[in-house]
Amino acid sequence: MLPDLLQQMGFIAADREVDRPAVGVSACLTGRPVRYDGGHRRHARVHDELAGLVRLVEVCPEVAVGLPVPRPPIQVVQIKGARRVRHVTAPRQDLTEALADQAGAVGPALSGFVVKSRSPSCGLGTTPVHDDQGRPFALGDGAFAGALARRHPDLPMANDSDLDAPLFTQAFLLRVFCHHHWRTHGADGLTTLRARSGRLDEPLLSGTRRFLDRLAAIEKPLTPAR
Repeated sequence: MLPDLLQQMGFIAADREVDRPAVGVSACLTGRPVRYDGGHRRHARVHDELAGLVRLVEVCPEVAVGLPVPRPPIQVVQIKGARRVRHVTAPRQDLTEALADQAGAVGPALSGFVVKSRSPSCGLGTTPVHDDQGRPFALGDGAFAGALARRHPDLPMANDSDLDAPLFTQAFLLRVFCHHHWRTHGADGLTTLRARSGRLDEPLLSGTRRFLDRLAAIEKPLTPAR
């Protein structure tokens, strides 16, 4: 189903090698045992479907900032209107800036990112936010995912839980390949993609064209595709 959709848009063809976009992924979703408890959260759609169409770039921001595996749990806490990432048992240890800084290290080379939902570093709008007594009262972004979305508003992003819906997965993958094509071919590439998008059915047609309009509003790709 997914390869057929990409072929429909001209991203893949039988007579040429696929130009695979680089897509970041929370490393635990590929089966890497990097979670705080030493486990993983292997996601079948990421591992079995996306991995065959894109080039996955595994990222664990918590390990990248030097946290061990296993490690004490961390959480997002709201203090005086500011949301911070702190150790649950050692709240003076604040990891907010360190995790956010990882977004600058990985974002420019990517055309998409799949994050682990509810993670204090990687969740996107799904992470529990706690009060100063440790009680969850809202949902928000993890420090890394939020910083990545702010730094690269053009970057297609998804929680792993979003990919449980086949239609969302189709729309996300189309945005990823459109983003990669834009970075490779610039504004001329968007003109080509807009014409090809007429081959899609709704709601993929409207969603893809809205995304192309967003890219067109950016003067040029921030970083050439590599």
